[in-house]
Amino acid sequence: MNTNARRTVAALAMIGTGLAATACSSDSGDDETLSVCTNVPFVPFESLEDGEYVGFDMDLMHLLADRLDQTVEVVEIDFDAIQSGSALNAGTCDIAAAGISITEERQEAMGMSQAYYRADQALVTAAGSGIASLDDLDGTRVAVQAASTGEAYADSVSDQYGFEIVSFESMGDIVSALGSGSADASVADLPTWTQMVELSGDLTLAETIPTDEHYAFAVETGDTELLDEVDAMLDEAFEDGTYAELYEKWFHEPYTEGSIDQ
Repeated sequence: MNTNARRTVAALAMIGTGLAATACSSDSGDDETLSVCTNVPFVPFESLEDGEYVGFDMDLMHLLADRLDQTVEVVEIDFDAIQSGSALNAGTCDIAAAGISITEERQEAMGMSQAYYRADQALVTAAGSGIASLDDLDGTRVAVQAASTGEAYADSVSDQYGFEIVSFESMGDIVSALGSGSADASVADLPTWTQMVELSGDLTLAETIPTDEHYAFAVETGDTELLDEVDAMLDEAFEDGTYAELYEKWFHEPYTEGSIDQ
């Protein structure tokens, strides 16, 4: 790995370090605040830049906060606590925005909005690894994010392709593992890997794995009032062109109407 690539991978891995000091704590009783649970880095949906949480999800959360005459307060926690619904149902935050794929289990554990993004999985390796597809994974260590749909997919095919699964708490940890050689490859969501590969300069997007997933925002079970506001915000953003503007801003390509329909 060359020096510049090593520095870039290290920077990606460090995104989100020190979050306990910078993340705000939730105050669900504050009507002026919309507390948002997330997990970074998950570029381009959420990441920490110069002490500020930014990304596609974050911009949509600011739209929601504006609609509610509130300000966004970010709560950085483990993805497992988000996707399981435990953080929301414990009152840790008002809403979760973390690239959460819709599954039956998650819909039972918390309230989920309409879909706002369609995603697949991807196989990523360190450049020069010789791994070009799932067929090349026999005997390797494959990194996944704990409690993610990428982990679920990897678990479903690990015996078929003969690899060992290694779980990490964040995508930054996975980037670090690939850079250090402690993992040979990774399976995780395609949209975040696409941009993180471009940023790293020393990772390769080996294979796209079609899984036809859809992201949603999540709220506490039974909070239909906030869920209705989320869906209304998304409807308005789709209709007035705001969604398309944000999509092009963060994904660097035009939004195709209807591309996220389930």
